[in-house]
Amino acid sequence: MLKVWRWIFRLPPPEAVEVLRREGGFPRLLAVLLANRGLTDPSEAWAFLHPRLTDFADPFEIPDMVEAVKLLSQEIEAGRPIGLYGDYDADGLCGTALLHTFLREIGARTTVLFPHRERDGYGFHAHLLPFFREQGVRLVVTVDCGIAAAEAVAEARRLGLSVIVTDHHELPSRLPPAEAVVTGKRTPRGSPFYDLSGAGMALALVRALRKYLYERGFFNQRPIPNLRRYLDLAALATVADLVPLYGENRLIVFFGLQELSQTERPGLKALKEVAGLNGAVGPEEVSFRLAPRLNAAGRLGEATPAFELLVTEDPTRARELARELNRLNGERQRVEEEVLREARERLLALPEIPPAVVLSGDWPLGVLGLVAGKLAEELYRPVVLLTRKGEILKGSGRSIPEVDLYEAFCRAGKHLLSFGGHPAAGGVKLSPEKKKDFAQALGAAVREILAEKGLRLSDLSPWLELEATARVGELLEPDFLEAFERLGPFGPGNPEPVLALSNFEVRGARLLAEKHLRFTLWQEGAGLSAVGFNLGEKALSLVEEGGVWVAASPVFSEFQGRRYLELRIKDLKRR
Repeated sequence: MLKVWRWIFRLPPPEAVEVLRREGGFPRLLAVLLANRGLTDPSEAWAFLHPRLTDFADPFEIPDMVEAVKLLSQEIEAGRPIGLYGDYDADGLCGTALLHTFLREIGARTTVLFPHRERDGYGFHAHLLPFFREQGVRLVVTVDCGIAAAEAVAEARRLGLSVIVTDHHELPSRLPPAEAVVTGKRTPRGSPFYDLSGAGMALALVRALRKYLYERGFFNQRPIPNLRRYLDLAALATVADLVPLYGENRLIVFFGLQELSQTERPGLKALKEVAGLNGAVGPEEVSFRLAPRLNAAGRLGEATPAFELLVTEDPTRARELARELNRLNGERQRVEEEVLREARERLLALPEIPPAVVLSGDWPLGVLGLVAGKLAEELYRPVVLLTRKGEILKGSGRSIPEVDLYEAFCRAGKHLLSFGGHPAAGGVKLSPEKKKDFAQALGAAVREILAEKGLRLSDLSPWLELEATARVGELLEPDFLEAFERLGPFGPGNPEPVLALSNFEVRGARLLAEKHLRFTLWQEGAGLSAVGFNLGEKALSLVEEGGVWVAASPVFSEFQGRRYLELRIKDLKRR
């Protein structure tokens, strides 16, 4: 069905576009897209389109990195096992697998632990730490968690455990008392490391450790690990965790997707097989095919099978684990749809949609974030879903671009036992009797945040940001096609461009599977195929009448070994 979008054109300064065209030799449309990404210097634009592995920044610029690699080096040289404590989502799983595989490759021993989402919840938990002591561990490294776990880190020290925290979530008011706190959030905003994912932080730690060990002669009698082979795990996590794709993240995903497309890891090969992937892997394939299957284990049970899949060297075992994750993902989809149906029913009982929607039910914790995301998109409001676990309520929230959810949680924090997250998503814990107070405070916080931006609730509606008008012919120019392919990978921070097209002839308009619109835009002797998923009969009638504007993203598709450009339709409007 057609959704009602506001169209907002984001047009760069004409003089910036002209400089890129004149001095850089870029086609007009590409120059517009580059300028919209802040790439107004021709040499910087060229470097963006032609990244190199040597562009990775020095990981020792991250605070506490020196302390972290020294601690790891001591444990490696002493032959003691190193504890790895990872989060149970795709980011934490991939980061833990990356660190585990590297340490094993250089001869170190590891002991790995993941919390259980239902029993333990997110985070670094003190009650799980005796496990490491029992395994003879003296140093624990967290992956994608721990930044807000001051009490658990203090307990670890009381147990005689040293802790290296690696995390990427927002900084709390005070850092945990760990021996090292390694996070990009301690570097200046805008640095290459600031927006790294949890696995990105693990990769930075591995890069620093390899350099430190190399300078100490550690690899004089053994091979030096090729870190490019680790980029498949880092890229999978970076895309899955929706971090901005610039700086270090762009490099990880640009090169990592190449590695993922041809990976030799038995687990990733098996995962791609059950997901029906046999060609190049891009952000869309990671987001909708691979990451959900990895996440399914931690959402519905133990994360360990997903971790085992990532690190196993046995192809037979990998196929068994991949099939199990595929089954769990199907179950996750069923549970998610049931929770979504119940949440929608609760919404119908509300007299009006509040500034922030807070709902609770007897729901599995593992799917609450997914359902909250769908409701936030439907309602265009921040949404927090809660479920009771013992004596407390736990929940997940998702937001919209206009509202920083973490900031909203901070402003409503006096009603919470704990919270964490980032602008788009977060988690909370609270006492059941505080639910009403929290909902009211969160709504007030949302109003305040909007007011500070000069917005009201009535201003909120989904919008499409269009970057340029385009003609079919210029989209098919060889110079544009070659450079456009290098503009990606697309995602947060480097959004898939949406263009406006008009004054074209519609040819062959039809519905596929009774719901997907397909037709060809014919203009000035050139034709370009377009598809609009789930747009339905109304969209078909609109294009058949003619005289429409199309908002669409150019995408590369493959069919029977042929790679070609087509348009992915976002919206249609009458001229």
